[in-house]
Amino acid sequence: MEPNPIMLITLSVAPEKEGEFNDFYQHKFLPGILASAPEVLSIRRYEEMNFGSSLRWYNKQYVTIYELANKDAIANADEIFQRKGMQDLTREFQSWKTNDLKHFSRISYTPRWEHQRIPVDGHFGSRPFLLWSLEMKPELDDQFQSWYETEYLPLQIADIPSFAACRRYSSVGREKVRHLTIFEAADETALQKALGGLRSLHRVAQNREWKRRLTPAVDWHDATSFSCIYRRPG
Repeated sequence: MEPNPIMLITLSVAPEKEGEFNDFYQHKFLPGILASAPEVLSIRRYEEMNFGSSLRWYNKQYVTIYELANKDAIANADEIFQRKGMQDLTREFQSWKTNDLKHFSRISYTPRWEHQRIPVDGHFGSRPFLLWSLEMKPELDDQFQSWYETEYLPLQIADIPSFAACRRYSSVGREKVRHLTIFEAADETALQKALGGLRSLHRVAQNREWKRRLTPAVDWHDATSFSCIYRRPG
């Protein structure tokens, strides 16, 4: 069965307001979405990890992933937040967004590729993962994605068995197409092991070829690790 479309929200919140915002967002806003929008099948929320007390950790990202029932739900995404029962919550969220949130982004994606290795113990998107985000020069995009999905990724995942699953998505309705690769691991220890495996000596040739192809084709990319802090249902 093909994975469902997703809507991915990223944001940062002023550190002194994190507790208050997370209480509102996870205990009021997200349950309100699930109650008023049957086309939202599940919601998972994640916190950036692996940066200790660094400056980036102080400004850490949060990611929320809405799993959508179908592609039609993408077209109705804006309307979801204006439904009866959500209007007061949306106004409160907009106040947070104006005063205390930074780097807010909401982008819808459709699935484009999934590795045959899938979790055996539950829903995809409930575990720590590495998120690689990528925007390409349009004239080189298709060529790179074809090589990445048919040659590089299958070998990479074979070399790193501590990755529990891998999925890819491409953005919808966005002038600059953004591609996501989500590498999921069983837990944070397994993810750390997988990240170390990316630099294994036997992968030098593959990584050199990856850099050779990526460098001339990429406009922007980012890789960040996240740990799940909220999931509903299940």
